[in-house]
This record gives sequence, structure tokens and C-alpha cells, in this order.
Amino acid sequence: MTGNEYVAAVLRKHAVDTSPGSPAQVAAEGIAPAVREWGGRYLAGVLLSGSYSKGTATRLGTDIDLFISLSSTTPGSLKEIYESLFALCSERGWSPRRQNVSVGVRIGGYDVDLTPGRVQDGYRNYHSIYRRRGDTWTQTNVALHIDTVRASGRTDEIRAVKIWRHRHSLDFPSFLLELVVLEALRGVAAQAG
Repeated sequence: MTGNEYVAAVLRKHAVDTSPGSPAQVAAEGIAPAVREWGGRYLAGVLLSGSYSKGTATRLGTDIDLFISLSSTTPGSLKEIYESLFALCSERGWSPRRQNVSVGVRIGGYDVDLTPGRVQDGYRNYHSIYRRRGDTWTQTNVALHIDTVRASGRTDEIRAVKIWRHRHSLDFPSFLLELVVLEALRGVAAQAG
């Protein structure tokens, strides 16, 4: 077995179903009605984000990420919005966990991370999100993150490094991992399977 064949076998072993109607998608869709009710007239949209939408999900430690886009006129501080979402999850009996920028819940056997963000005034895809660590905020553009990774042609390489990270119990953010892989392989032609 060549090195490329070995890596391809590892990627197949840890592949996840990300198709419409997959169990993960169904779990995410089960949360959406409550989130829509919570956001009400301020809800701009609920977007599947993270590794499922980027094509970099693996069986090892992949959560379903839902980004909750709220209009720029949503009242309250970012912290108040975050805590309000946490309260909704508690009321629904989803046993929420406070994470850095998201509220983690377990639905139907799947870990789902809910990240609320308020659209920055005058923009469509740039959002402000609350960062619990540091009690501050940060700017994000989830659509740009997804497009950058999906269009890179490097999703297999990213998945391989994610598997390596998990196997070695390393803890660093997936988006940073994705950017490091893209930078390391810039200008290197992709090899055919």
C-alpha cells in the first residue's frame, strides 16, 4: 500500500454523511424551529456552518455547527443575546454547555453548536459574535470561511490533518488548522487520488 492509498483509506474510514437528510442534518433541523421562534423578527437566517458545510467533517470530534444570524437592530448586548440563547436551550431541556462563542447542545445523539451573531450595520455577511473567554466580541464572516475552504481543493488534506490532530489529542481551532493547511500547500499542485 502506498502512502497515498493509506491516507485515502483513513479518509474513507472517518468519512461522515453530510448529504441532505443525513442524521446530522435531521438533528440540526430539529433545533431550527425553536431558534426561529427565539429570534423572531430579528432572525436573518440560520446557516449550517463549520466542517459539515465546508466538506471537512470527520467521524472524530465533529460537531454540527449552526450559525444564527440576527439583524443589526437586535436589542441587547452580544453577551445578553448569548445568554438568552443559553436560556432557551435550558428551557428546551437540551442540557446546554457554555463554550467560547457557541452554546453546545446534544440532540438525537449529535453535538450541535449554536453560535449567535449580530449583523454589523451596513454589511450582510460580517457579524459580531460574543466571546466568553475575555468577555469581549469578535468579527466573523461565516460565508467567507465556508467559501474559502470549499473552493480550496484541499478538503481531503484538511480532513487528514484533522484526523491527525484528534489522534494526538491536540486542541486548536479548526478554522486555524484549515488556514495553516491552505497556506502550507499554496502553490503545490494537488495529486490525483
